[in-house]
Amino acid sequence: MTEGFAAAAPAVAHVFVGAIDGDDDLWVEGDDGHHLQRARRLRVGELVTGSDGAGAWRLFELAELGDGRVRLTPVAPRVVEPELTPRLVVAFAPAKGDQAGAVVHQLVELGVDAVMPVTLQRSVVRWDGQREERALARLRRIVREAAMQSRRARIPEVLTAGALSELARHPGLVVADPSGVAPGALRAPVGDEWLVLVGPEGGLDPSELELFARGARLAVGPHVLRAVTAPVAVAAALVGFRDAKPPGSSGLPEMGRTT
Repeated sequence: MTEGFAAAAPAVAHVFVGAIDGDDDLWVEGDDGHHLQRARRLRVGELVTGSDGAGAWRLFELAELGDGRVRLTPVAPRVVEPELTPRLVVAFAPAKGDQAGAVVHQLVELGVDAVMPVTLQRSVVRWDGQREERALARLRRIVREAAMQSRRARIPEVLTAGALSELARHPGLVVADPSGVAPGALRAPVGDEWLVLVGPEGGLDPSELELFARGARLAVGPHVLRAVTAPVAVAAALVGFRDAKPPGSSGLPEMGRTT
């Protein structure tokens, strides 16, 4: 199996195309076709990476331009993008002003595996019912767009939080806290997944601090960060401590394990 990152390929654009195993040409239509043809203004003969969204990708040549659609011809074998370990999930409290989309876009660019909006005691933004469904659907669209822009072969997940008590039991829980350790001192998680919880403006309230007391504490600097800055800062601090996981291995980096 050939492994490699789509972002390193000599291509001018990236698009999600579904199944990529066959040797037939593919037509990219709809919003993606319009984006490649009209927004990116690609030309016949240019190379594009196409992915199934689950990690597999390959190089295509743009063979034909239609009316808001493009035809791609496969020109290289299928490649699988390595998974990075530990898995990184960022749970954050959306800030006021509908800024969750910008936060999520940056988290995807940085390489997180999943995002999880959460509602905490001091949250200003509270989603429920149909509003939550619409908000999550919008975030999934943003995640896909951000993954395409940053040329990721895997589309990250948008997770629902469930009960806070469930988050508190996660074996790889990390709580963003100015009193915590520096990123380099954080131990690799049991279960090979960090779930990093970032509180709202004003931080976690005393009952939540008690609930999440078992989680490791992570500090990304001595200053107070805004709710739209903290999730991105946390992700940026941790991505450099992840490694490509060899096929069939646990892939834990040399950082030790929590006990």
